[in-house]
Amino acid sequence: MRQPARKLKKSSVKNIVRFPSTKSNLGETILVESILESKYCLHLEFNENVTRYYPQPQTFRITDDLGHVTYTPDFEVHYRDGTQGYVEVKPLRYATSEEFTQLFARFEKTLAETGKKFHVATEIEIYEQPLLDNYEKLYQFRKRHSIDRRRLHQCAEGISGPITLSALIAQFKSHISLREIYTWLAHGFLVFDISSESLTMDTEVTLNV
Repeated sequence: MRQPARKLKKSSVKNIVRFPSTKSNLGETILVESILESKYCLHLEFNENVTRYYPQPQTFRITDDLGHVTYTPDFEVHYRDGTQGYVEVKPLRYATSEEFTQLFARFEKTLAETGKKFHVATEIEIYEQPLLDNYEKLYQFRKRHSIDRRRLHQCAEGISGPITLSALIAQFKSHISLREIYTWLAHGFLVFDISSESLTMDTEVTLNV
């Protein structure tokens, strides 16, 4: 288990938030510096291209024509294709200020020869709806890893195409619990247009097995 480069402490300008991660800290709770960062964690958790991530991963010393400065990105992210990158989570009003745009440009330049990516995520991206609401509704079910593949395939044999969530629940309620169906949704075995449609009982879902 990797330790953060900086020890997070509450202050008048920072709200330390505990986030119950499944991809970081060996699946245990991590600490992040703001509610905005905790919401970004949901995007990392549901992104199938992300295998793991670390908050406050490393403090970099940047030395260039402008002098010396230290900088700790908010997250180090590891991707399924083997690449890595860093993410800074910042409210738009700060991310676009001269101070931070200069800092981020300097940091990105230091990464140029490493092949690592750098991304600044603001509330515009993080609070995208209905995506974030869907993530928040389903995330509690991602912590459950024991999925009965036999019942999953039995369900797949019983339906031939898209079906509303309410109809699927009614059809299989005698042997598949509502919690199990939501677990399938949270893990991508049951899919819908999560980016553009709010999950309701009228949502059409498709089995992905």
